[in-house]
Amino acid sequence: MLTSTIVAAIVAAGSTPAAPEPYLAVRSGLKCSACHVNRSGGGGRTAYGSVYAQTQLAMRTGTVRNRALNDFLALGWDVRALGSGVVTDYRSGSPRTAIELSEANAYLEARVIERRLALYLDQTLGPGPATTREAFALIEGLPLHGYAKAGKFLLPYGLRLQDDAEFIRAQTGFSYKTPDQGVEVGIEPGALSFFVAMSNGTAGAAEDNNGKQFTSALAVVRRPFRVGGSASRNEATGAARTDVFGGFAGLAVGPVSLLGEVDQIVERVRADSTVKRLAGFLEGDFLAAKGVNAKVTYGYFDKDLDIPEDQRVRLRFGLELFPVGYVRAAAFYTADLWIPQATTPDRVSLELQLHF
Repeated sequence: MLTSTIVAAIVAAGSTPAAPEPYLAVRSGLKCSACHVNRSGGGGRTAYGSVYAQTQLAMRTGTVRNRALNDFLALGWDVRALGSGVVTDYRSGSPRTAIELSEANAYLEARVIERRLALYLDQTLGPGPATTREAFALIEGLPLHGYAKAGKFLLPYGLRLQDDAEFIRAQTGFSYKTPDQGVEVGIEPGALSFFVAMSNGTAGAAEDNNGKQFTSALAVVRRPFRVGGSASRNEATGAARTDVFGGFAGLAVGPVSLLGEVDQIVERVRADSTVKRLAGFLEGDFLAAKGVNAKVTYGYFDKDLDIPEDQRVRLRFGLELFPVGYVRAAAFYTADLWIPQATTPDRVSLELQLHF
């Protein structure tokens, strides 16, 4: 009954896409909270997001499965297998091909009080040792469509890309590998989304100093565009401090979706020593047909704005297919370019993802 109700709601909304990736959020004009238990995006999907992925995202729709185990518990998962091959090899003796499990995550949501209180677990099962990526208590139904949560979670910063290798994720420190422990509150009245979090600033490890990290994001989401900004300050021992701030935006024009983000990273090692870095990202997506998405991305990183010719560029393009519910297949070509010379080989990758 619950599944059929959600499917009917999606159809009634004109088959509006949900947002398992930022480009789909841009294409649809929906907020991350429409499809993710974590209101700022990423990780386990809501019932709406799961059913959409099975029906509207896929080329063919089969039997729709309900993620709810009962009226209290709901289950989800993401499993990604990756095969890659080096096209140009600058490092003699290194492997030219690899097959690996790049992600295996299980999600469990317990609705203690419907629409009021939930417990959420995002458990990483591989690769490597099993770890808890997110585990928090979520209070919803606060004024201004607000919420509060406490525990371990992904910090609310920028576009939550799935690809952690992009500079705006790897270099800013806000990736799927760096959740933190703390508290977060947010409001989402109308087209506005505003989140602010206070955490240890240790990327999920035990607290090791008296400083705290404050992270916030503000966005205006109104189809066909979204625009916003993020800021973070992480106080460490003594005079050490890391400030990250930037802006992001997205625009949908017919079957084309465009999005981008620019961030500056300011690292102060001591009172008289500061390094400024710059990271940027652009992405274009083209919906060729239902279940077929062409993607091209451009990443830019300057590891020290005071030093010339130390920039790095990352180019990536490829095709994503969603043949049936639960399945995503993708093929990408990636080129990492350094100035003055390339040190990382170009590579081709094939990816298979099972999701629910």
